[in-house]
Amino acid sequence: MPPGERPNQWRLIAGFGLVGALALTLIVLTAQGGSPPSPLTASPPVTAATTSVTAPPTTAPVATSTTTEGQRSTEVEALLQTLWFGWFDAIYRKDPDALWPVVATTRFHDAGISAMDSMEFVVAPTETNVRVEGTKILLDRPDCLVVENFIDMTEFRGSVGAPTVSVLWPDSRYGFRFATGWKYANDLWLMDCDNLQREVTP
Repeated sequence: MPPGERPNQWRLIAGFGLVGALALTLIVLTAQGGSPPSPLTASPPVTAATTSVTAPPTTAPVATSTTTEGQRSTEVEALLQTLWFGWFDAIYRKDPDALWPVVATTRFHDAGISAMDSMEFVVAPTETNVRVEGTKILLDRPDCLVVENFIDMTEFRGSVGAPTVSVLWPDSRYGFRFATGWKYANDLWLMDCDNLQREVTP
């Protein structure tokens, strides 16, 4: 098993919809050991980077004593809606540079570039037809946000989608971005918050 990877974690791979098997996914992750792609998850595991760690911004959104659980959930769902729209919009327009505001790792970025040649759309993605539902915050820290959610892609890709667990890291320029992804809420995503060295990305 390559360094930095763990059992059960799903890796983002290029080519949504490879040979038609990925019609339900937006970011495709493969299981350790080369299993077939799963339906919709959020990002690949990140191997340890050789570059320095990027410090999280001091302005990263966090829950406060004046923010209720419902309010925070609404904020996070709006954040995810923006990120997922940015992901699909960049792929639809075939714009690699537009991926960086929403992805925090080179592997995630590479997967987005590969998806530009394979992902199919029935209409252009918009901020309203990319729908985030069922948001559940699993971890809410200034340096790491972990959210379970469901992406409904019916209107712009013609496929329903699937649940995913997204690990997001903060950046001083963009705010939170996708870092890694898992299939299940009880997977080992906490290691991505505590143990993975973070890349310096564009």
